Amino acid sequence: MQDLQAKVQTSGRKYRVGIVGAGSIGCFLTAILAQDTDLELLLFGRDYMGLELAAHGLTASWQQGAEHFQASVAAVAFYTSYVSLIEADIVLLTVKATALTALVRQIKPHLRPDVPVIALQNGIGISDIIQSQLHNQVYRAIVPFNVVKTAPGQFQQSSSGDLIWPATSFAVMQYLANLFHAQGLAIQIEADMQAAEYGKLLLNLNNALNAISDLPLRQQLLHRDWRRLLAASMREWLAICAKEQVRPRQYTAVSPTLLPRVLNLPDWLFRRLASRMLRIDPEARLSMYQDLLQGRRTEIVFLNGAVVALGQRYGIATPVNQAIVEWIHQYEAGSSIKPDPADWCRQLGLN
Repeated sequence: MQDLQAKVQTSGRKYRVGIVGAGSIGCFLTAILAQDTDLELLLFGRDYMGLELAAHGLTASWQQGAEHFQASVAAVAFYTSYVSLIEADIVLLTVKATALTALVRQIKPHLRPDVPVIALQNGIGISDIIQSQLHNQVYRAIVPFNVVKTAPGQFQQSSSGDLIWPATSFAVMQYLANLFHAQGLAIQIEADMQAAEYGKLLLNLNNALNAISDLPLRQQLLHRDWRRLLAASMREWLAICAKEQVRPRQYTAVSPTLLPRVLNLPDWLFRRLASRMLRIDPEARLSMYQDLLQGRRTEIVFLNGAVVALGQRYGIATPVNQAIVEWIHQYEAGSSIKPDPADWCRQLGLN
């Protein structure tokens, strides 16, 4: 990373950064960026979040190795209207994928065409949604870790992982990358964002299964039948990756191609070989569980649904991901029936 002090702004003014989406990721990144007084931040979100941050301030906390970090700001410029977005030199989109289509239509009249747009959503096909409506340069960034709200205005990174930031010649994007690094957030610059996106989807295939299981993540991973379902869904995705000749980026200690084999191991052996994978808050759950709990539409179409759609395009069978999609749609429609994972494995012919 280059020294922040070496950066020269030819415009003679501060960079203005628009963060659209005041959820966990948006607030977490805003708190970190706010540590640099050479930036002007514009955070866009809903009324209730603006009131919360006005009352409690904004704090992000995270850990890198054995070192703990915290970034706090007493106040941040918060907007519920997108009119002020016209001032932004760069825009970070941190809303959920399900909100993107409508959001892009709303922000388009207030976005200068020369401003880079960074999309930080889960799933694939994200850039296509944005690029179909905007003439701006659109980049993907990947957040492979979870962020949870621990108290009003307080957001904590709850799992490990490096922020994946796109390689680019845009000075403002390089500046933000340097800033994240200088503040102690683990970050890697990636030229092949498709590989990064595909590797992240491999891990995100568990979001739906975790929600369906109704178990904390660690407890779910300790149950072999749930792991067998996850491994099978991953194999389907890896077959599509092979068809597209994309090698998914590796985010865990186990390579993407070996991950399904490790998940299929007997419980006693999995516990021994996957100890790093099990270093999780015992009560942690994935985001789709919270979406269903709060009656929100899930991102299933961008995750397991994307596997099914691409499988249909290439003639690759995806029965496991199809079954997962159907279960989530039932939950979205109000069902509360929980499948037995052993029966589900038998029905799908998993060995």
